[in-house]
Amino acid sequence: MQLYACIHISDGKAVNPNDLYYTRNSRVTLDPVQLALHWQEMGATYLHLIDLDASAMGYPVNDVTIKKIADAVDIPVQYGGGIRTIKDIDMYFNMGVSRVIVGTQAVQNPHFLREIMQTFDKDRILAGIDVNQGIVTDGGRGRVGNYNSLTLAQQLEREGIRSIVYTDVGCEMSVKGPDIENTKEIIRRTHLDVIYAGGIASLQDLKNMQDIGTCGVLIGAALYTDKIKLQEAVRLYERGERFGR
Repeated sequence: MQLYACIHISDGKAVNPNDLYYTRNSRVTLDPVQLALHWQEMGATYLHLIDLDASAMGYPVNDVTIKKIADAVDIPVQYGGGIRTIKDIDMYFNMGVSRVIVGTQAVQNPHFLREIMQTFDKDRILAGIDVNQGIVTDGGRGRVGNYNSLTLAQQLEREGIRSIVYTDVGCEMSVKGPDIENTKEIIRRTHLDVIYAGGIASLQDLKNMQDIGTCGVLIGAALYTDKIKLQEAVRLYERGERFGR
């Protein structure tokens, strides 16, 4: 199972979106480039970057910072946030980003998704599905969609998507454990590679996600608060050592 160390970026700084007092409580640097290097040193084999400003505005905002990170690290980087055009995707690939996640635009405009799939390597394009209690949300997570997560996942698979980032927004904000049942249903009823995000707070959560066949997991707030030690998580779940050793 691939683990992704997350870096949320706003106003050129690394932030923990679940911690209103991040600047006081953080044990890591606010410099996103230094944070990326820190996670790499701690054993990360893949980074997941989220531009919170771009997600809100709908266009690239912290692209200079994204490029600095891609240039600084030796491990692959995947990016999500505010991607609305073919030009956006091309720009991030030219920066050195390995994969991009398209979300709201792909959901609202199937023609755009088909154009993406015809233009780029399918293995470099992931679709983001944000949900709350199994129901799709979009538009900056402020509006509930008209279909459930499984229906959307099956639709995306028919359009040629091979991998999704499935984020449970409610679990993400609580950091009290993942949405196992809805994730398992998508894994069981599609052939998609599912990368899960939301509520991961312990090594046991990682084990539970691995047990249901999840291909990858994003870890964010749990790293900042030391609920999960990245080196230990990588040893257990990327290198296949026995849980609990």
